[in-house]
Amino acid sequence: MLKKPLLAFLSLLCILNLAAQKPSFTPSSYIGITAGGAFNRVGFTPTVKQNMLAASSFGVIFRHVSEPHIGVQIELNYAGRGWTENRDSLGNYTRNLTVLDIPFTAAFIIGSKNLRFAINLGPDVTYLLHDNEKTSIIDTSYYKDYYGMPLTKKWSFGFNGGASIEWYSRIGTFAIRASYCYMLTNYFPLNADVFYYENSKSQTLNLGVSYFIKLF
Repeated sequence: MLKKPLLAFLSLLCILNLAAQKPSFTPSSYIGITAGGAFNRVGFTPTVKQNMLAASSFGVIFRHVSEPHIGVQIELNYAGRGWTENRDSLGNYTRNLTVLDIPFTAAFIIGSKNLRFAINLGPDVTYLLHDNEKTSIIDTSYYKDYYGMPLTKKWSFGFNGGASIEWYSRIGTFAIRASYCYMLTNYFPLNADVFYYENSKSQTLNLGVSYFIKLF
């Protein structure tokens, strides 16, 4: 007599359990391009009066989302770095650097199906490609210690953090993004007998746009 009610009860439990289950998550990968502007300065100690040096930046991005709302992202960017100084009546000094910029970050993604917000945090590596100095200061007695001094290292290491607003459509993903990069490696040697400055670390604000397509 209890067989039919028991079967009905078990069937109801199965139905409720299936209804309560969330849709399964499928990992996804994206590849895209990015372009924008980089606004640079160098943190010297003692402080050196500077203006922000604007430069261009463009590259490629790969993102893999392995868990709901969490993924990893790696970029390869051709970017401008450096700094510029206005020495008032003495003239100007500018150091233009070109680097390969490689941020490797964790990506935290929230939002709806079409509109999402992403935060990126992680290490950043750059490799120096070109170094070019320009100065209009005629009297060399006013030169700072690093004028004409080559950079000590090709590689620099630091941290990168940023955020983006992303719109997902049938033809791809469009994003507006901003990030800040602080390098831990000094441009010049930390040797008081050779060099007056204790710190010479690059600081960069990046603003740009990106476009992704889903690979799978």
